[in-house]
Amino acid sequence: MDWQLELDRDRLLPGRLVDGRVTLMAQRGIEARALLITLLGKEHWRYEVTTTDSEGRSHTERRTGRDDLPRVPVLLGGPIHLAAGERLEMPFQLPMPPLGPPTLEADVSGVSWTVEAKLDVGGGMDPSIEAPVRVLQPTALLRAGAVRVAQFALFPSADAAGDGVTGSIALDPVPLVPGEPFTGRVVVRLEGPARLQEVRAELRVNVEATVSGGLEETLTPWAAVLAPAGEVAGELAFALAGTIDDVALPTVVLPHGRAWAELHVILARAWARDPHLVRDVAIATTREL
Repeated sequence: MDWQLELDRDRLLPGRLVDGRVTLMAQRGIEARALLITLLGKEHWRYEVTTTDSEGRSHTERRTGRDDLPRVPVLLGGPIHLAAGERLEMPFQLPMPPLGPPTLEADVSGVSWTVEAKLDVGGGMDPSIEAPVRVLQPTALLRAGAVRVAQFALFPSADAAGDGVTGSIALDPVPLVPGEPFTGRVVVRLEGPARLQEVRAELRVNVEATVSGGLEETLTPWAAVLAPAGEVAGELAFALAGTIDDVALPTVVLPHGRAWAELHVILARAWARDPHLVRDVAIATTREL
């Protein structure tokens, strides 16, 4: 049997319908009880487990936990009777869950989604076909408070301070969206003169598995050098402009993990601790409603 699964779009909005078509070409006779279409979501998280043997030696290993997210199969038709060489094409509309969760493309914690078409043949292995999709997180969900974010993550401008440095970081627009441009302005105030190797900005996405022994990682989907090496003093101002890598790293809280973002402005110094100005950032994955 030859399968074809088509979707009008592979980036899906929560709470909406996605249109698609399933096409089957029977190479031999097929008898099935039903043809089903399902959105399949899987969460994964990584953690460490330490065990001690009878001689008191400890051993730590990394494991991956997995869990299927709730699914609601949609019946497209049935029973299905196809003779050899017969072709069946069925359009469908598949509803998306209202709150996702959205796709999160990280190692220590994440969510992946696929759309599956399956024939329920009964008494044997059900033939199926899958298409990977990305479930999006609209900016509207963050603004409405449906997703928990840090206190100042949705503010256009936020003050920051650290290691004898104060200032502010402004971003436009907020929330940020991967694959889309943004601008901003950084103001840095120094207590005294300093010699810097460079001034750079990094958007850091922190991801952690919120289970016992859960692992953490930090991803950097955007970075830029704001100023080269030199002597600086007083108040400095820098413009921000760029486009975040088109990777699904939304601000999200999952059953077994979470992801949140920060913008770091780093004053790199030789042989000394680098002062960081840090502000919270919210990341969505679409501006569509």
